[in-house]
Amino acid sequence: MRTVFLHGEVDGFAASAAALSERFGARPDAPDLLGVLLRDKCARDGLLARWTAPDLVRVLTEVAPRHLVLPRWAAVPALLHDWIDFLAGERLLMSGSDPVPALHAAIDEAVPAFLAAMAEPAEWGPEKFWSLAAREHGVDLGAEGEFARFVAAVDDGEIELDRAVLRAVEERADREPLPVPVHWLPPMRIPDGATPDVEAAGTPIIARMAALLHWTGTGRELGDGTELAAELDCEPDLAPATAAWADRAHLVRIIDDRVVRSAISTPLLAEPGVLWTRLWQSFVLLDEVAGDDAELLDGLLDGEDAFPELVQGVLSALYTNTGAVPVEQVVGLVLHAITDRADARPAVARVVDRVLRLWEALGVLRRYRTDLPELLERIEAFAPGSADRAVVELLPLGVWAAHGSLRGYGFVAPTVEEAIALPAEVVVLALPGGPADVVDEVVAGWVGVRGRAAAAVELADLLRRVDDPEVRLGALWLLEHTGDEGVAAVRGLREDPVCGPAARMWLRVRPTERDVELRDGDELVVALDAMVVTAREDSAAFLADFRTRPTPDQLAVLDEIARAGDARADVGGGGGGGPGPPPPPPTSRCPTRPGNAWNA
Repeated sequence: MRTVFLHGEVDGFAASAAALSERFGARPDAPDLLGVLLRDKCARDGLLARWTAPDLVRVLTEVAPRHLVLPRWAAVPALLHDWIDFLAGERLLMSGSDPVPALHAAIDEAVPAFLAAMAEPAEWGPEKFWSLAAREHGVDLGAEGEFARFVAAVDDGEIELDRAVLRAVEERADREPLPVPVHWLPPMRIPDGATPDVEAAGTPIIARMAALLHWTGTGRELGDGTELAAELDCEPDLAPATAAWADRAHLVRIIDDRVVRSAISTPLLAEPGVLWTRLWQSFVLLDEVAGDDAELLDGLLDGEDAFPELVQGVLSALYTNTGAVPVEQVVGLVLHAITDRADARPAVARVVDRVLRLWEALGVLRRYRTDLPELLERIEAFAPGSADRAVVELLPLGVWAAHGSLRGYGFVAPTVEEAIALPAEVVVLALPGGPADVVDEVVAGWVGVRGRAAAAVELADLLRRVDDPEVRLGALWLLEHTGDEGVAAVRGLREDPVCGPAARMWLRVRPTERDVELRDGDELVVALDAMVVTAREDSAAFLADFRTRPTPDQLAVLDEIARAGDARADVGGGGGGGPGPPPPPPTSRCPTRPGNAWNA
């Protein structure tokens, strides 16, 4: 059973959550608790079977009080004790979890705080608060329109509620991130020592801010920014945004279109590392970058501020590439992330261009023209007929800053060192899409820390436990790096009902294992695994490839799939291939997720 969901796989999570609930068994005293805690875990880290003491304390003191209405509160800690024993007994408790005795102790220690939160309406979630208030006032929640009339009566002052408690509930709900499935980014190598204190003084933006203060003098009208642009030696469209940026960083104040020095301008400018950090952290609030395109941009998200989403998209596109990325590709990824309107591309391109120019001044990236055929091919794919050969890549300072910011937004962005410590199921799902050199480093470190024998055993156990094509192909690929120990481990899987066909096919291509006997249907099962992974990652490319096959071949493959009776036969047909690494995700994976932080 798969218990790791790193990229918002809603359908897969729902199936696994249902299977886990069925195996765990019904709990009449707290029928909704398991579903609530699994959804919360999916939103927190996507690791349904890895539990630590802080995880359990959070369930007791935050999750349950926010959402659950129960006739007997003691059912919650009792169920959590059973849940931990169930995971341990079923050998599902993932490595990286705290020891079972420590988990049980954490539950017991958190019970007083849990009971206090359940008894404190200010700790409830809005839905729970309103539903219980309505019930206390005799509202029939099942009657159409009754709840809406109750809320209207409260708003009109006809029904009194505790306004202080309601305000506390709603303010906390506004601060907390939306409960959406977590998104992991591939592991990355984060530079050591690349901090603003070390590098900021040499970045163009610090000199530009000093020029802004010189231009400001004792106070000056901003106007259309033409005079300021000449002073800053920047493009006219960037001058107003730069002044607004300095205002956000508290270097200047803009009062009725007049720019004046802030009270801390002189000492702040003397600390370039502090100023640089403030500029980076405040950039996401700099709506002025959108300029005349702001209204159109916000219209893409039904009036919501689209600039933070655009910034997330640019960061994601650049962060997961260690080399140069065509600007046209960045624009395409950002457009895909925030809208399906192709006519919005020119506006998005203009705003992305301003973002890149300002970040270039910040010293986090560099832009240049390319003539490399592979990059020109990517430019053509994202913008057919484009004459723009500009590419962009993050500098070490940019990688460091992007890593902190993406984590602040709510992405899970593991470092190489963190990835090496991850369990096998997480590693095989987190690596695809990462830069090749980083993947090689993680694999070598992951196997090296454990030793080939232990790494092979962990991967073999994963293959027995999880019936999922992406996990299976990834685990077999990782076994390639465990040498003879890996071969020995896979030999023990030849008769396994879950992964036997893949194990036999994997062994058959080893020079020393040519005598392994294949069985009827083995090749089809392994080919189907590859098809499923391809269809999941890029269904359009999968279907395009399948359509290129002659019709008789298409029909033959579909007939074989139907006769195979495989559980994955409903995903697609076409393609095929032997065992090997799962295809990396398409470079268009550019997840955005609402966040409440922007911290470098």
